[in-house]
Amino acid sequence: MKIIKADNYQTWYLEHNNNAILIDPWLTNTLQPEGSFFIQRKKNNSSCLSKVEIGKVNGIIITAPFEDHLHLESINMLGDVPIYTSNIVKKQLIKNKIHNKLYILSEQATNVNDLSIKALPTSYPYFSTTFSLLIKDDKENSLFHEGHRVNFKYLIKNNIKADVAILTAEESKLFGFIQLGMNYKNTLKAVNLLGSKQLFITGNNPDQTQGFIRNFLMTKSFNINDLSRQITVASNEGDFFDF
Repeated sequence: MKIIKADNYQTWYLEHNNNAILIDPWLTNTLQPEGSFFIQRKKNNSSCLSKVEIGKVNGIIITAPFEDHLHLESINMLGDVPIYTSNIVKKQLIKNKIHNKLYILSEQATNVNDLSIKALPTSYPYFSTTFSLLIKDDKENSLFHEGHRVNFKYLIKNNIKADVAILTAEESKLFGFIQLGMNYKNTLKAVNLLGSKQLFITGNNPDQTQGFIRNFLMTKSFNINDLSRQITVASNEGDFFDF
């Protein structure tokens, strides 16, 4: 299994046995059409993925119903690729006339490209809207992905372990008290519980979020030195890990 941070935000590429899955693909330079009111974000490079890599994609995972995870333009760009997600996202896809085959992920493993994929509970305030991912290949190499906040109680109770972790580390708060992304100290707590050897940072630079929501966001960067003392850290577009 090969993992690539496909952009400087939170698009992830997983390749296994010459097939690939994209997690929360955003493959354009602008998140929303110009003039969008609520949320906006831009990037200089749409993606670091090659045409060959995009051509291998035969599965999409959407972990949340929010615009920066559920990017309809990118889904349409990828064509008739099966989508693996939650019931709440499924409703949004149907409402927006997305006709791809839709599959619901759960704590029971779903097999995609010889990868075992489980959707696990996340933390407040995302209980009912998003999920974490636990992905294992046919050699038992494992990846844990959480795009917002880890459910520590679930990790401890179920002894969840993963060789590689994809986690937030730049704290963001809505209205100053509702945590949307973890600070780096909680990121360290999570990788220690998971027993991970490699950490990828997702949801980079929440301070670059624009639009109406930006008026209510407070953000704080992570301490790369503290993180790097305990685990190998990758945070840039194009960074990869190959088992």
